Amino acid sequence: MAYDISDGVINARKTTFDANIKQITPGMYKFKQAVAIVPTSAWKNYFFREDPTALTGQSGNAIKGVPRGADFPTASIALERVSSIILKYGLEQNIPWEDLISDEVNIGTRTAIKIAEGVTKAVDDEIWNVLTESRVPTNIQSIAIASGYAWDEASASIIDNLEEAEEKIATYNYPTDNLLVYISPKDKRRVVNYIYEKGAQAPNLAQRMVDGNGVIGSIGNKTFVVSNSVTASYALVVVPKRCGNWRELVPLSTDTEEDKFKSTRYRAVEVGVTELTDPKAVVLIYGTQKHA
Repeated sequence: MAYDISDGVINARKTTFDANIKQITPGMYKFKQAVAIVPTSAWKNYFFREDPTALTGQSGNAIKGVPRGADFPTASIALERVSSIILKYGLEQNIPWEDLISDEVNIGTRTAIKIAEGVTKAVDDEIWNVLTESRVPTNIQSIAIASGYAWDEASASIIDNLEEAEEKIATYNYPTDNLLVYISPKDKRRVVNYIYEKGAQAPNLAQRMVDGNGVIGSIGNKTFVVSNSVTASYALVVVPKRCGNWRELVPLSTDTEEDKFKSTRYRAVEVGVTELTDPKAVVLIYGTQKHA
């Protein structure tokens, strides 16, 4: 059997590998749709958190009722300067030449996909951790589900919990016409069952969006996204593109290197950092599972 290992073929394989990964991996990301993608060329970056509270006039000099010819009331926005340091995400695997030419499965292609999947999952985990402040809410908003009302109990009030989250976001003047609700696979089962039991919203949830990013459907202004990055007994409601940034230095990139007749190395890398720019556009719900 002849093996074509010319440089031209090797380069073609690299190109095909990279093209295939770029077609597959966008659907692997669940949390990147929650944040704005902001390119950068710096290792250390800065962003500003703005106080979302509406501006008001000073005591005795209100916005309403400015007298004729009088000075206007003044107000200043409050900004917090925050730094972020770029992180590098990477994974690789070396496959022996004998396995590549003789395995019953296409081990090279499967390895390439799993390597890229590992990097995308690590990025998603990081975005989840940053948006939730590692489940220790300090700047973001939160809701604790009362005992006896977990989403896997008969007395669950899932829609009311989500409406409370929306109320909290609206209080800070953020738009609520399009919210993302991140849930775990276990809670997805409870949400679907709850909605179908109630009946009224079942048709809307049934109109599922098949886009590969974990979206299972919408109820009104809330789109549900299922992700294994979501910690058990938690859910997250965010205003997409407003809650934070993914500061991108290098997008997901892949490479192969062949050591002729010995092995081929597959590698994937991504370089960036998550920035929680608008904490009040985020609500962490905890206590969704009685038996987490």
